[in-house]
Amino acid sequence: TIQEITQEAGVGRVTYFRYFTSKTDVLTYKLSNLWDSWGKKHPFPDEESDYNKALWFFSFCYSIRTTLLLLYKNEQQDALLRAYLNYTSPILEEDNREKKGNYLHKYMAYGMLGVVNEWASGKFEDSPEELARLCTSP
Repeated sequence: TIQEITQEAGVGRVTYFRYFTSKTDVLTYKLSNLWDSWGKKHPFPDEESDYNKALWFFSFCYSIRTTLLLLYKNEQQDALLRAYLNYTSPILEEDNREKKGNYLHKYMAYGMLGVVNEWASGKFEDSPEELARLCTSP
């Protein structure tokens, strides 16, 4: 609950609502911070390889699988979609400044999250490498 969040963080409700409008906002913020930290240690691949880009994403998700399982258990997985869009928008903006690029970005985001949904339902049994291989063409 919001009360539990504010108690755990040691802030009041007014402070909470100054920065966030919902629990999804808080979770998106947390995931974005995790992603930023992970991304500093594992830079986004510069080469054009779809496999390496997919592997990068799935490796991040695998690294936070315990957190993701909690999100799914509490039906808060939309936070991952929002964090994905926040994190990848600046990366993809450089290549896709036109309307078509925006559609492709959303298509990829929802597709990748669909794969993560399925992966989470199987408790992340497959490896990030296996998913990257399955989701990209040879």
